[in-house]
Amino acid sequence: MQYRHAPAANHAALDAVLASAPGRPTLPVRLTVELAGRARVHLPADAPLTVWDPCCGAGATLTVLGLLVPGLARLVGTDADPGPLDLARRNLALLDPGGLTARAADLEALAARHDKPSYAEAATAVRTLVPASTPAWSVTLADARDTVAVRSALAGAGPYGTGPDLVLADLPHGHRTTWAASPTRPGGAAGTTAPDAGSVRAAAADDQDPGVEFLRAVATALRPDAVVVAVGRGRTVPLPGGARSLERVRVGHRAAVLVRAGALQEG
Repeated sequence: MQYRHAPAANHAALDAVLASAPGRPTLPVRLTVELAGRARVHLPADAPLTVWDPCCGAGATLTVLGLLVPGLARLVGTDADPGPLDLARRNLALLDPGGLTARAADLEALAARHDKPSYAEAATAVRTLVPASTPAWSVTLADARDTVAVRSALAGAGPYGTGPDLVLADLPHGHRTTWAASPTRPGGAAGTTAPDAGSVRAAAADDQDPGVEFLRAVATALRPDAVVVAVGRGRTVPLPGGARSLERVRVGHRAAVLVRAGALQEG
């Protein structure tokens, strides 16, 4: 993948300031910024954005966006696992006025207490950071497939309360995540004529993919013109049958897809 929106940079200061949750991989900083830039091409120019991460974990993705991407009005993090959410709040608090200064002071205190130069070096790195955005933020316990909980978490989000503009999600995979029961899908009434056997087989395969079910559920909380960026491991990120992507990219062992929420709702 060619980076068009995220030039190469030394992000050692971010490594010093961000708290991580054991066993939860995070997106590389440069990839996070690049995907946000690509998504923004498909959204109204210069409009303040609300971003939702439906599996936010320790909030690293949202915090990176706030620190490095201008024009963000609100960040919303939800996760089905309560474990890392205190870390998410701690990370996102870095975006508040004085947040980075307080973190640097904590690191300097640790350096003095334990006589570790690494803490002092980290404090110096943190003091070089200036957030590109100063968004409002919230973190809520909510399963992305629980429509009621998600809509409560997103209440008032986006311009005029119409919901997030952008979703950026590193999809749960393997045994790491369990989800609530599958949401009811529109258009599934008996007696609907199938277009052809091949399409039916493809749609059935898509429907069995847990990532597809996750994306369908996320889309129910969005307006049709919102952009969903989903990142997965492997060669591609599957979409519901018939859903057309805006763009697909691949870097290393990760793949990403950009898609309109409306395409997920129709697929």
